[in-house]
Amino acid sequence: MPFIPSSVDVQTVRSILASRGLPAELVLEILDYARYWVPYTNEYTVGCKMADEEWSLDFSQARLYNWARLPPVDPIACEYRHLREIEFVIVSHDQGWTTENTAGTYNTSSWFETSIIRRNDPEHIICSVTTFPSINDKFRNLEEVQAYLVPFGWTLVSRPSVDVEPQRRHCPEMMKVESGSHPFSEVDEGKYAWYLQGNQVARGYSVFHGELVRRYRVVWGCSSNLNFEGNEGAGRGEGFVDSLEEGDILAIFARAKRRGWENNILGVQMKLWYTI
Repeated sequence: MPFIPSSVDVQTVRSILASRGLPAELVLEILDYARYWVPYTNEYTVGCKMADEEWSLDFSQARLYNWARLPPVDPIACEYRHLREIEFVIVSHDQGWTTENTAGTYNTSSWFETSIIRRNDPEHIICSVTTFPSINDKFRNLEEVQAYLVPFGWTLVSRPSVDVEPQRRHCPEMMKVESGSHPFSEVDEGKYAWYLQGNQVARGYSVFHGELVRRYRVVWGCSSNLNFEGNEGAGRGEGFVDSLEEGDILAIFARAKRRGWENNILGVQMKLWYTI
């Protein structure tokens, strides 16, 4: 198991290098090059099944499965954290079957996406995370989530690019937000979210047939650490890390769309890697 430094470890090594007469800028560059970063980990492991119980043609569901607030600046130590990359680990699977010729691919309608929740009014009297939806709250799409959050002083940050991400282009339903309780049918999916990871289609339907549950790992870096790790079903996260600001909430939404599709989630872990 690789060594993971603590804040004290980083401060100690930084002091040792500085005591050798190295300039502060070079010390920080050395630590960054060595990836001597401090992690902040958040994980959630409550099982959740998202399924089309009514077998409807226009099934669409979004649930806030996990979220984490960015660690604040330490006002006493005056330690400013710089987010270098985010590592996501997802354990999940779809319904285990398909009537389409897509088994084994990532042309799926069972996926995860990541959003940034930000305070749009710092003085809002009820701008608290206690107003966030729970895992049991079902929304059709993130447009409905946005409509829910705004009255409480929160907003979903728009993705910088207006282009539909490649992982959403394999069918029309994945590209457009369908109308539900609000007329959002002409809005592109992904306006308020970055595509994170799709479930591989129909890996198996029981513990005796294929690998029903898979562990997905995705890594997104910032503009000064252009790192991406993931399979062909993972989003690239372009601009995500650089869009985060102090006080933001990093949110993971589980999604399922189209008749018959499910998203069965066993756990999601986020690990944020910082320089200090």
